[in-house]
Amino acid sequence: MRPALFLAALAAALLSEAGAPQAQPQEAAQFIAQWQKSNAACRAPATPALEAIAACEQRDTYSKLLSASNFCYGPVEGAPPGWTPCGGDPAAGQPSAKALKDAALARATERFQRMGGVFVLPATVNSTSTAYFIVDSGAANVQIPEELAEEMRRNGTLTEADSLGQRRFTLADGSGLQQRIVRLRSIKIGERTMENVMASVSPARSRALLGQSFLRRLSSWKIDNVRNSIEFEFTGSF
Repeated sequence: MRPALFLAALAAALLSEAGAPQAQPQEAAQFIAQWQKSNAACRAPATPALEAIAACEQRDTYSKLLSASNFCYGPVEGAPPGWTPCGGDPAAGQPSAKALKDAALARATERFQRMGGVFVLPATVNSTSTAYFIVDSGAANVQIPEELAEEMRRNGTLTEADSLGQRRFTLADGSGLQQRIVRLRSIKIGERTMENVMASVSPARSRALLGQSFLRRLSSWKIDNVRNSIEFEFTGSF
């Protein structure tokens, strides 16, 4: 099993348990060290596309593990942001003030727009191009239409270094579809940016989809159909 898949499975197991067990000091220190290593590789411009995606996903998995172990991410006495124990007594339902503050900062809500009979979420891709995504938890990856990929190629924000080859997908009706896979260097929704996201390129005039290669890296997300908005929660440096 690849490390990223193993970590995702481990995080899911821990986070699904009521009252996840607290990490021991040595274990927490190892998680923090691995988080720092993954974060550095995730954000290093020289990291190859596939390795950068894997590093970012590993970092976000360690973020979930640390959060489940009652560690909080944020500035520490004027130092750069880092992971520290939240304090309080989670077993007694008493999170610390810092944990509550960090939880509030880690949530963002963005409104949908109505377009062509569906609700879509505006996002900035690779810092230059605007796209309107349908949130689709059934899609394995983020999907962008060919014309958006071509626009980014023209402005130089999608290059050969971001190409990850071809992949065959099986559709709901059992038929197959071959699509190009690329690395999106960033997807920004509101004030929050996620780096190094895997995406497939679909035919021209198709819908852009916000699939699992984005959604699984969040701590949680939910759609409010009354307010026509999405709330997403993250940990760490997203």
